[in-house]
Amino acid sequence: MKTAGLLIAAAISGHAQPFDHSAWDRVLRTCVNAAGEVDYARLKSTPADLNEYVRALRESSPRNRPAMFPTRNAELAYWINAYNAFITEGVVRAYPTSGVLKIGLIPFRFFTTKDYTAGGRRMSLKFLEDEIIRAKYKEPRIHFAIVCASLSCPKLAPRAYTEENLEQMLEAQTRQFFAERRNLEIAGDRVIVSKLLDWYKGDFPPILELLNRYAPEPRRRALQAIRAPRVEYRGYDWSINDPGSRARAKSAVERELALP
Repeated sequence: MKTAGLLIAAAISGHAQPFDHSAWDRVLRTCVNAAGEVDYARLKSTPADLNEYVRALRESSPRNRPAMFPTRNAELAYWINAYNAFITEGVVRAYPTSGVLKIGLIPFRFFTTKDYTAGGRRMSLKFLEDEIIRAKYKEPRIHFAIVCASLSCPKLAPRAYTEENLEQMLEAQTRQFFAERRNLEIAGDRVIVSKLLDWYKGDFPPILELLNRYAPEPRRRALQAIRAPRVEYRGYDWSINDPGSRARAKSAVERELALP
């Protein structure tokens, strides 16, 4: 296997090879469209790249092979990719499905069972998000990078995070998130935002400060013109984010993102 070969070469040379995200990058480039929809049916029929990447995640992580991850950015890029790849693998196993909350007998079981392995350690998606990514790195922009395979999630980026592109991609994903009306709408004195900002409010700076930093200029000016903004949270659509899902969405603000 490619991963095993890299590890052997590293052992011989005495230097750790950086973790290879190329298989996941191929998955994203071939199976994620411009609307952030994921072709799970295609991945189910041709799983080689996804399987290769999940095997690599299983063998190595910043915890059991730290030399492969020399910087904080290298570590965080790994964990973001791992979360997104594990979510994708879990959905592919269950596909076709109408949503992640429909996978398993109990809602949210999909996120709480220890179905995934990173660097030899079994874990749940919830543990990976809460106890590793959020607890260790304390980076609020990860909420616009990790994607739970649902319509109201941020769009899945069409390329892998790496040590080199992490900062640029986190910034771009955050700005894209707030550029979409479904995540930030101003109606009179009402400021309607994604439910993510409510669920994870402890991870973010004060909401108006966050919006003033990342909202597009026209919305920023509209926000600053409101004397007493009333923040409201939009309902969350857990429908699966497969091809055509945005065109079928009940919400008009989701349908705005549908491909022509």
